[in-house]
Amino acid sequence: MIARTRVWWSRLRVQQKVWVILLATFVPVLLTFALQAAAVNYLLTLQDERHQIILAREQIHILRRIAIDIEDAFRGYLLTRKPAFLQPLEDAETHLESTVARTLELTERMPGVQADVRQISQDLRGLMESKHALIVMVQNGQLFEVLEYVRSNKGLMLSDALRQRLRMIEDRLAERLRQSEEGQGGLAYRIFWGVLGALVGSLGLGLLGMRLLAMSITQPLAVLRSAVEDLGKSNHSFRSLTSVPIKESSDEIGELTRAYEDMASRIASYVCERDAINAISHEINTIGPDGLDGCLRRITDRAVELIEADVCLVMLRNEQMGCWVVEAASGDWHDRLYKSVMLWEEFPVSVRAFDTLQPAVGENLRNDQRPEVVRRNLIGDSMLSIPLLSRTGPFGVLVLLRERSVSGHEWNIRFAAGLAEEAALAISNARLYEAAHQKQKDLAAKLRHLEHLAENLAHDLKAPGKRIGELASILRRQCEGILDERSVRWLSLIEQNGQDLVCRVESILAVARVGARPQSVQPVDAASVIGDVLKARAGELEDRCARVHVASGLPVVACHRAYLSQVFDNLISNSLKFAVPDRPPTITITASTQDHLACFAVSDNGVGIPEGQRERVFDPFVRLQPEETQGSGIGLTIVRRIIELYGGRVWIDADGSAGCMVKFTLPTMGLMEDTLRASS
Repeated sequence: MIARTRVWWSRLRVQQKVWVILLATFVPVLLTFALQAAAVNYLLTLQDERHQIILAREQIHILRRIAIDIEDAFRGYLLTRKPAFLQPLEDAETHLESTVARTLELTERMPGVQADVRQISQDLRGLMESKHALIVMVQNGQLFEVLEYVRSNKGLMLSDALRQRLRMIEDRLAERLRQSEEGQGGLAYRIFWGVLGALVGSLGLGLLGMRLLAMSITQPLAVLRSAVEDLGKSNHSFRSLTSVPIKESSDEIGELTRAYEDMASRIASYVCERDAINAISHEINTIGPDGLDGCLRRITDRAVELIEADVCLVMLRNEQMGCWVVEAASGDWHDRLYKSVMLWEEFPVSVRAFDTLQPAVGENLRNDQRPEVVRRNLIGDSMLSIPLLSRTGPFGVLVLLRERSVSGHEWNIRFAAGLAEEAALAISNARLYEAAHQKQKDLAAKLRHLEHLAENLAHDLKAPGKRIGELASILRRQCEGILDERSVRWLSLIEQNGQDLVCRVESILAVARVGARPQSVQPVDAASVIGDVLKARAGELEDRCARVHVASGLPVVACHRAYLSQVFDNLISNSLKFAVPDRPPTITITASTQDHLACFAVSDNGVGIPEGQRERVFDPFVRLQPEETQGSGIGLTIVRRIIELYGGRVWIDADGSAGCMVKFTLPTMGLMEDTLRASS
């Protein structure tokens, strides 16, 4: 029975198992709580009945009080003849009907008690009517008839009978109240233990359901998760992770387990193949002294070894001749086939792989006796051809041959494709390297030619410009007093243009020389460089009454000292050149460091640069005030060229005040800065 149950359970799907567990766990619990709810509802009914009995007793007590008030009011009036003693009678008459109605309502579920109440209410009304009649007789002077009635004790006997019957009803209600309270107590006791039993049973069924759920779902999932985590963490021993210790089951977890085992087995196979490719990747792709030929030779040899082939060829497509060219072969075949030309039709399997961009397999090749394939048949009877692909398309094939005939599924096509990918990558890299090397040599030759041409052109332009200026100067001095004013002005203009031509040529050469001979950067103390620049311009600064403020703690940057000195010299020169007339120039130099970059700021109180011109001033030969200032207009151009040489940038910033602020960034030297300052 147990074995059949286990077999039946193993055939259920996960959803069916969950439903079975839920039904087995919650249906008994729901039934138990339904019974307890019914019991609680009955208990509430008993409590309501008890409440009604208590209220009914109170109403019976009021009726008994009314009967007493009727008798007492009559006797008091009879003895005193005072109307005030009739007040209880009037009150009793007022409350009688409402009390009777309330009592009948409360005793609706007690038919016997309700019948007695109806009878007593009629007797009370009769008693009240008789008392009213006697009072009227007293008021009319019929005292003898009234005294006879009193002496007969009929009224007293009627009143006593009413009170006795009311006491009996009270006793009956008290008995019902006692029974109701006993029933409530017993029912509450049973409900308490029933709820407690239901909770214990629910807990037991819940634990049983959780156990079944854990055995059927959560534990197998935990085992699967652990197996997946181990598979993800493992680097080598995948073979030990391809099986999961889970009992056979037909549900989704069993299917998932078998899928995992299949996946792990395939991953293990892929990883082993990938490890093999990675192990030889560096070896076969390293172009050593033997060049690309040696690299391809290693690829073919390892392919034969790992895929258990007899021959491996690397054949490239020659577009000009429309044929195959053997670039490498394994073993002794390399010396026999290297650079051999194979007809395109001689390898139809390779042609199919080349055209379809997919691996192609050929079997029983020696049965093909066509003349164009006879030479190929001497190598082997089975072939696997993998296309060699680049970004632009196929350019060759990797061919594996076996002497015996094998079917397509016996080849490890995936592994062979990995080797073909490595071969294609090696060939592509070699071709790119050769193309880049050749392009670099061509560019270097063109650059040397352009430099030589620029030097010659500068020399050719500089000499005539200098001669034009000198000749115009000589002619102006010799003909002084002979030429008119306009001719002298023209000669002066020719002289100035000649000097400007020489200055521009020298400026172009100065810009071109920045970074022309790359050298290793050095740690340069910016404060020391600024100090040297200020010393060199001390006379000019003193003549202009200029004030220069240099912030403390300037960083050490990675550059060349001469270039950094030229940057600060050009910026300080511009600040002096574009100062406001009749105002002493004030120059401030600060710096900040962030993310391994030093940001320098050189600000002044000069005329400033309009916002629309702040980018244009870095172009060569741009002068915003050519009539008022001297210079070639390449100072900021050289600054930008130097800053960009070190990967920084330079710009004009607006600080909200008059003047100009030039900012630029340079890389810092990190710990070298502290070392340099400590040594100084």
